[in-house]
Amino acid sequence: MLYKYNYLGLVGGGLNPQDVVIRISDLPSRVCGVRLRRDRIVVILEQMIKVYPFSVELELLVEFETAPNSNGLCCLMGHADRALMAFPAKQPGVVRTVDLADPTISLEIPAHESPLACMAFNNDGTLLATASEKGTLIRIFDSQNGLKLHEFRRGTNPAVIYSISFNVDSTLLCVGSGHGTVHVFSLSGSSITYPKRSEKNFLKKYMSAKHSFVRIQVPAVTKYNKVPFICAFGAEPQSLIGKLFFVNNS
Repeated sequence: MLYKYNYLGLVGGGLNPQDVVIRISDLPSRVCGVRLRRDRIVVILEQMIKVYPFSVELELLVEFETAPNSNGLCCLMGHADRALMAFPAKQPGVVRTVDLADPTISLEIPAHESPLACMAFNNDGTLLATASEKGTLIRIFDSQNGLKLHEFRRGTNPAVIYSISFNVDSTLLCVGSGHGTVHVFSLSGSSITYPKRSEKNFLKKYMSAKHSFVRIQVPAVTKYNKVPFICAFGAEPQSLIGKLFFVNNS
């Protein structure tokens, strides 16, 4: 659903075709996700992203090749004055950002060594947070120049990252993982510092990343009982909300 308008993006499954999104059909591969703005419809395929206008004539505006992206990873800036989109570039672990108002304006950010798993813009699109499939480190980049500003450590054991969200004034970041934990990190005064060269490589990485100051265990969710969930901040800068997605397999 897009804001308060009566637009709803649907992806068919089961007995329904997998290649139908609103009024767009005959797509070359499975639809993995849909993103909506007031002026754009973004369709995420397995190795391609297609962008259409929100108009009567849904003609393709632009398309981008991506790395294998079966989870439909893509994020859009919802702000009316900015039209940034971020998605996996063709090289695994690299994020590509594009200005949909002028698709020739593009930037590739080498964010992680492993394939990307989750990403999110802050409210004004100046910051981009990313996590890889390994799920141990969360990195924050300047979306304009790709500079890495912050690096946070969720843990040392790999975990699926379900969601990343900034609070309204971009001073806090929450991260939900497949271990059933929500970590809250502070962006205030946490720019990257690097330890001495004499320290071992692993210790360097461990010490240079800042750890969360709040860790919340989500009830009924553990690394042995994985239930996807979303964590996010409310309208107040320090109000945290969440939603679990239980699946009935019976």
